[in-house]
Amino acid sequence: MKSLDYKRRQSFALYESKRKALQAVSTNQNLDMSIRWWAQLEKSKLPRQSSLSRVHNYCVETNRSRSVLRFYKLSRLQFRRLASKGALPGLRKACW
Repeated sequence: MKSLDYKRRQSFALYESKRKALQAVSTNQNLDMSIRWWAQLEKSKLPRQSSLSRVHNYCVETNRSRSVLRFYKLSRLQFRRLASKGALPGLRKACW
């Protein structure tokens, strides 16, 4: 799964600029309808795997795909374990 996600990230990076340019053209209300329609058709011809919504975040320690904190790139389980050990700088368990 991790290699597939890596390929999706590469594909997204490859087609990102083209996708953004076509999106800008297709949503521009000042352009002619035929040009906007053409841009929408060209955008639909791009590979589906190159979309950002297909990219998943994985935990760097466990490769878990669910409940991954973006900033730390850790799953909630690993984050909780490391935070309770004091291994994450600047974090400590909240005490009342």
